[in-house]
Amino acid sequence: MESKRLIAYLMCEKFNKELFEHIAKRYKATQTKGAISVFLDEDEYIVVFDFGVSVFWNVSYENTKFFLDYLEEVAIKKYEENFIEEFEFFNAQDFMVKLDSIMLADDDELTKIALSYAIAQSLKVEEFEKKIGKSIKQNAAIPQELAQYGEIKLNKKEISKKIGELFLVKSKVYLHYDLLDTPDFFWEYPEYEKYYDTLVRYLDINSRLEVLNKKAEIIQELLNVLGNEQNHKYSSFLEWIIILLIAFEIVFNLIDHIF
Repeated sequence: MESKRLIAYLMCEKFNKELFEHIAKRYKATQTKGAISVFLDEDEYIVVFDFGVSVFWNVSYENTKFFLDYLEEVAIKKYEENFIEEFEFFNAQDFMVKLDSIMLADDDELTKIALSYAIAQSLKVEEFEKKIGKSIKQNAAIPQELAQYGEIKLNKKEISKKIGELFLVKSKVYLHYDLLDTPDFFWEYPEYEKYYDTLVRYLDINSRLEVLNKKAEIIQELLNVLGNEQNHKYSSFLEWIIILLIAFEIVFNLIDHIF
């Protein structure tokens, strides 16, 4: 059996609304329920999703690079480094996925779209994992400071900034969470969902989502800690103002009484 190259790239947060028109200017392309199919020749095939992923089926390195460079013109918030998922695939009697290899019983375009959805979602999960993991690591000192000193050594402005940064990370993940649902593509083509489900299980997407949710809960706990600390600092500030006002009043009363 001859192996063929299958590689996917997540290159940006998303593509702009002119994605299909941009691709169709230079390539033969069609749209199928949220996926764009691109035909380079009889054997080279690409599936593009508007959330930043391109999946290349048996496409040469040169054509892959040229296509990715072309997509940069419609990329929004391009990443410094691409997220990459790589397989090899074969023609075989029965469909199977094992050892980073996909055996295909036919060369059906819709089968490849179904499998491409799973690969694209896996890359999106990896993107979310990296964002949340980086945020947790950057703020790991916060609970340590609280445990060691009983307070967080940040001023009110710095705390507000941290709250904003953490909330932004959490909201970016949750606002795009619908991308990880079962695609609408399978409402129209339910017979192809079995291919998608098989690859979703192989890529362990559901378990990774559970871990991702738990990490998002850590972000929320950090937000709660910072919010409480911010309220505490504000309350302490008000208490000092009240104390100073009372002190001034006592001093003025004494002066008035003496003189």
